[in-house]
Amino acid sequence: MQCEYRSAREGDLPALRELWKEAFGDGDRFLDQFFEGPFAPERSRVAVVEGAVSGALYWFPASCRGQSLAYLYGVATAARLRGRGLCSGLMADTQAYLSAQGIDGMLLVPGSASLFRFYARLGYAPCCPQGRMKVQAAGPALPLKPVSPRRYGELRRTLLPPGGVCQEGVNLEFQAGLSQLYGGKDLLLAATRQEDGTLLASELLSRDPIAAAPRILKTLKAREGIFRVPYPKGRPFAMFLPLATWQGPPPAYFGLAFD
Repeated sequence: MQCEYRSAREGDLPALRELWKEAFGDGDRFLDQFFEGPFAPERSRVAVVEGAVSGALYWFPASCRGQSLAYLYGVATAARLRGRGLCSGLMADTQAYLSAQGIDGMLLVPGSASLFRFYARLGYAPCCPQGRMKVQAAGPALPLKPVSPRRYGELRRTLLPPGGVCQEGVNLEFQAGLSQLYGGKDLLLAATRQEDGTLLASELLSRDPIAAAPRILKTLKAREGIFRVPYPKGRPFAMFLPLATWQGPPPAYFGLAFD
């Protein structure tokens, strides 16, 4: 199977959208958000087989301890070609491309146990453990207010745990289209309300998340919520591959996966 790896082009957009739909099942609303927002050809790689875009991935810029990271996102291959090494080839090409661009490390969030095993075979190691808290509303309401992506990023720098991955700019602008961003005293929250009324917090950064979570639900008038929080004894949330220039331990916390 002959395959060409290259950056995406504007003319690839229809094929990229169909590939995403096949791989992840997202609808046009989400695809519009992504391809009209953070998508950039220079932050993508595609696999072309017999003239057709058959694999793709994208990345967001991030950093940790002053070192540059690429958060790989939307890794997909056409169903008809799965199991033939196309994804492994795309990942190897991307690794070489990012190394040449001077990126220090690569990070991704596998969506299943089988994908954790797949990426482990490519050299990635689990990292960034998290905890998930399922709580009920209780206590007095906690003062919160919506904040802009820029303000969220400014506050986030002060609340990230040691070794936390810094995500700003296009990352937070995209996240703001997926969830509401809130700030409070020594607290940040990125959350959406599910159809059943449950609050789903993709990130809660707080000096005392156990005490804050029930009160947040009171403020936002939700009876129940699920909160993702940094927790060193939790389950690995992400996987990391250091490139040649990386120094020191892997990232310790990664919060915003756009899932």
